Amino acid sequence: MTSFTSQILPTLDAAGFWSYWIIGLASLLEGWWLTSIIVPGTLIVDVGGALARLGHLSAIDLTWFVALGAILGGEISWHSGRWLGERLRMPTSNAFLKAHNLTRRRGGLALVIGRFFGPVAGFVPLAAALAGMERRRFVRWNIASGTIYGAGHVAIGYLAGDIMARVGPYLPRLALPLALLAALIVVTWVVTRHLKRGLPALRSGASALRKRLLIWPPALAFVARHPQTATFLADRLHPDRGLLLTATVALVLYLVGVFVDGALDLAFVPGAEALDQRIANLAHAYWTPGGLSLATGITQLGHVPVAALVAFGSVAALALWGRRASAIGLAVAVIGNAANVTVLKIAFGRARPTLAYVLETSNSFPSGHAAISVALYGTLAVVLWRERVIGSTTAIVSGVAMAAGIGFTRLYLVEHYLSDVLNGWVVGTIWLVIGLTMASGLQRHVAPGQPRRASAALAMVLCLAGAGWFGVHDVKPPQPRGPMSALPGARIASQVVDIAGTPSPSVSLILDGTTVSGAMAALEQHSWTTVPEPNLSSVAVALWSDLVGHPSPAATVPPAFFGTEPAQATLLSPDGSVILRLWPRARGDVGPGLALVFAAVEDTPEGHVAAVAKDTQGVLSTIGGIVQGG
Repeated sequence: MTSFTSQILPTLDAAGFWSYWIIGLASLLEGWWLTSIIVPGTLIVDVGGALARLGHLSAIDLTWFVALGAILGGEISWHSGRWLGERLRMPTSNAFLKAHNLTRRRGGLALVIGRFFGPVAGFVPLAAALAGMERRRFVRWNIASGTIYGAGHVAIGYLAGDIMARVGPYLPRLALPLALLAALIVVTWVVTRHLKRGLPALRSGASALRKRLLIWPPALAFVARHPQTATFLADRLHPDRGLLLTATVALVLYLVGVFVDGALDLAFVPGAEALDQRIANLAHAYWTPGGLSLATGITQLGHVPVAALVAFGSVAALALWGRRASAIGLAVAVIGNAANVTVLKIAFGRARPTLAYVLETSNSFPSGHAAISVALYGTLAVVLWRERVIGSTTAIVSGVAMAAGIGFTRLYLVEHYLSDVLNGWVVGTIWLVIGLTMASGLQRHVAPGQPRRASAALAMVLCLAGAGWFGVHDVKPPQPRGPMSALPGARIASQVVDIAGTPSPSVSLILDGTTVSGAMAALEQHSWTTVPEPNLSSVAVALWSDLVGHPSPAATVPPAFFGTEPAQATLLSPDGSVILRLWPRARGDVGPGLALVFAAVEDTPEGHVAAVAKDTQGVLSTIGGIVQGG
């Protein structure tokens, strides 16, 4: 049984052998107190366990990588605590206090218990080092805790993957994009809360590290030999002088490099365009009336009139409120992003996907909707956080949710390829960084204006009302699109895929002279049964039947797609061993036609061959028609 879970996290799945190293590194970073408050290592390990259940990784090998990473992370925490010594003054953060109290009460056993308490895991070895735990005792307990952690969390992920593998194939097609969006929002919330709780400890650690470096003999020797270089570096990294500008320049250069790399891949790497097309076809296969309606509504947030009015209202409201620096920063981010995207679209000139739901006239690369989702809504969220209108968690989660939601709708509606959206996010992030840096720099030089709160609120309300009107009434209609049966038969590929895009048994026969409804009626008279469409009831029955090993006529089966179209009808043979899927095809010389796919309930290649051999003649004699190929 195949699940779409690996599609939710394709990066680890596609990394092959490197997946073990990536997950092992995440385990290490979770075990080091300085990075455990930033990296959600346990979540990544659990995902690795799920991929092991789905057959992409070896559970035994993964357990060893995770265990070794956890052990090394504990060692780094121990040695860094000993190296910093008395200079490390930890604040009263919940994570460190829990680790300190746990170590004081449980001794070495605290290392095992702490591994399963999130950010506490990295602080327990640190607390043990600061408390003076004997070295050999620490090593024994650290090895034991890392081994237990690796086996335990890989098992947890494996169990979660098993549940997903059973449920996944039966979920309706809209579940995949919604699961992607929900997973990203949940992960963002977890990471944000993780970072927020551990930020005081991170600052304390950075301060202790700076003090330690000031008296470190190699650092003192470097300052003595290169005084001017040392002064320059100190100014560039000073929190009150050059650190913000240094970080901004480094981040912008990195993002520009990411964009250039993506653009070069698109131009010179054939596999990049093939991946774009596959994901476009997969997204099209998940279209449902409800999904298209929902995506069309969300994508309007990036529509030019809507985004322009939201941006104008936000800038005006900030300026009237007296927050001039923030207003200028937001304006720079939005205007710079719009100009940048326009130039890039003209320069690359990439055509839109042929499967697009609505007709767009601009070029495809990069996605303007994805870019504005970050440059406008992301910047606005951070600005409201800086102005203490909303909290940090709300700002980050809402900003990521807006960017992800708008970007995913462009993929779901097939208005853009994946590379368009990814690079659009990068462009928007570049201007977000530039706008926020400008706002921070101007805050020291631009005097705040007299706040006119009523005028600010009125400007915002009027602009939002206008944006809402455009969002509801200025909606582009869908492109006219003929049904699959209107396509020439020679142009239809015989490849059939499951919900994850994995190849399934190919088309067995193509018939002329019969219809789907006619074939269903004839087969039902010969004891073939129609399989229910996936819904809560049929999925629940299918899961129960799978667990107890007793088939039920009320159970559904995993859907399949011919090209990009789901089967119009699915039937089960009288003995319950063969699944028959039907698709309408082009009209032949003698009327409408069908594409038929036989598949065995027992999902093996030998079973599929037997299914075709066993039931082809019987079905042909039942439904009639002229064989055109297969």
